[in-house]
Amino acid sequence: MDKWIPVVQLIVLILSAILTISQLSLLRRQIKEQHEERRRENTTHFMATWCNSVKKDTCIAEQVARKLNTEQCKTLYDHAAFKVSEEIKKDICKFCPLSYQNKCLECSLSESNIVDGKILTELRWHVITYLNTLETILISWHLGIVDRDMVEEEFAFINDTAKGCTLAEFRHTAGGYPIIEKFIDAIKGPAPKSKKKL
Repeated sequence: MDKWIPVVQLIVLILSAILTISQLSLLRRQIKEQHEERRRENTTHFMATWCNSVKKDTCIAEQVARKLNTEQCKTLYDHAAFKVSEEIKKDICKFCPLSYQNKCLECSLSESNIVDGKILTELRWHVITYLNTLETILISWHLGIVDRDMVEEEFAFINDTAKGCTLAEFRHTAGGYPIIEKFIDAIKGPAPKSKKKL
């Protein structure tokens, strides 16, 4: 009987090890499923945040900022007055709070095309809000707490350099937004292969 005790102990030890390994495997799968579920929830949350933050006026201000040159972007970032073209003036008037109140004659844009005062503050606030919200969403992409493929698909538009959707001039002037830069680099397609001459 004594010689069977080590065999029984070994069998119990093996069964315990098998049970422990299967429990660990089950726990690992459960953690992974919870992580994926949390990433989907985060993706939905951040997409809703983006949709709620980008209002009509923000979109117009972002379009205005795309048309500004480096010096105008620097002046806007520094919250100082600057002059704009007639075309940009018309775009600014689309979201100017004074135009909503029919007080355009009180605005410096009406005669001198100078962006200052309340409209300067509005334009700067909209542009910075747009970029800060984008940076925040892309930080979650960078950390991997959202569905990376979904975010890359939804925000592929910011890689459109022809349309200037990244507000590169303003971002570089501000000296920030490194995650937007990383995102743009990540979603760029592979460099085209040079064709060999036959």
